[in-house]
Amino acid sequence: MKTLYSIYRKIRRTAASMPPLPTELFTFPLGLTLVQLCPPAVAWIAVAAVLLSSILLLWIAGALWSNRSIVGRSLFVLLLWGGLFFAVPRELTEMPLGSQALLLISYLVSSIIMVLFRWFKAKRKIVSGLCIRGRILRVERLRFERILVISSLAGLIFQALCAQLCPVEHRNLLHLASIFIILFTWAVYALESIHLIWVQRRLEREEWIPVLSDDQRPIGRVSKTSPASEEGRLPVVRLLAISRDMIYLEDSESHSLPNAEGYDTPFLSWLTEGSRPEQVAQRLIDLRFCGIRRAKPRFLLHYHEQIKDQALSVYLFAVDIAEPNQLLIDCLPTRGKWWPIDLLTSELERGGIARYLCTEYPYLEQTLLLAHRLRSSSPHT
Repeated sequence: MKTLYSIYRKIRRTAASMPPLPTELFTFPLGLTLVQLCPPAVAWIAVAAVLLSSILLLWIAGALWSNRSIVGRSLFVLLLWGGLFFAVPRELTEMPLGSQALLLISYLVSSIIMVLFRWFKAKRKIVSGLCIRGRILRVERLRFERILVISSLAGLIFQALCAQLCPVEHRNLLHLASIFIILFTWAVYALESIHLIWVQRRLEREEWIPVLSDDQRPIGRVSKTSPASEEGRLPVVRLLAISRDMIYLEDSESHSLPNAEGYDTPFLSWLTEGSRPEQVAQRLIDLRFCGIRRAKPRFLLHYHEQIKDQALSVYLFAVDIAEPNQLLIDCLPTRGKWWPIDLLTSELERGGIARYLCTEYPYLEQTLLLAHRLRSSSPHT
């Protein structure tokens, strides 16, 4: 019993990591194939049996809810396809090409209904509530649906031309046309499955930045490759390297967040999901500071800032360096240099300092820099 339960748990974990199935996988390509091999009635019963078995397996694996739209639409296409068998003359379904045409029509009708349903949702402003990953996969599915609609229309036109132009004595050409439609459809589905797996893997490797409210509650997330959100603040970790009366800065010309133009610390990073601010600050030290990996960052300040129309939540850390020459060789070479405090003050007046540092400087002047000055002027040091 325990063995069966462990197998069940493994199946559910595997299903949870699988990408959503391609649209109409249960009825569309399978039905096109079976009508070539079996009579229409047998083909319809076989497709229905496969669909019901698949629904049962998805339910056992816990993946039925994530694929509910595909399963529901497959049921609709299957029922409409079966109804068309009774509505059209029997002569039309004697050739596989005719039964395939009815399936293509069924799928196109379901596409029209889905377009009307989405238009109704958009008009009523019904929010889907999907996360970014769900929205990305939904866009990929809609792209694939457009491909299927276009290929279905092209297939119907191709079938009509074959039926009209093919001579009676060469009816075997219609079978070749039917096989061509089958192979083309399976090729499209194979490419779509590979593409969905690729998108899923990319989403798994993607780093996500939490979107925070003003009181630091997570209210969403954005991709690190496109860090922008109007819903809240994005968290940034900054690290200041300080030695005696100097700060390590460089001229930042980057036009992408989290950087800001002007002289600033080169040690800053987004705070991604699963990380704490002090961990990110420690990684900045380990990555950039050769030979001083044991230095520990010290938290200084948390504040809110607005850079390039993006609201930010900034965590400021500092690391004290005993001797400035410890940073003469940087693990990742930069154009940075040590700036004396007096020079930094005059540069602030000229407006050459990044906005972050302009906000932080009054606090630094009253805390760290003041402490350094007092230590340097003390006769006991």
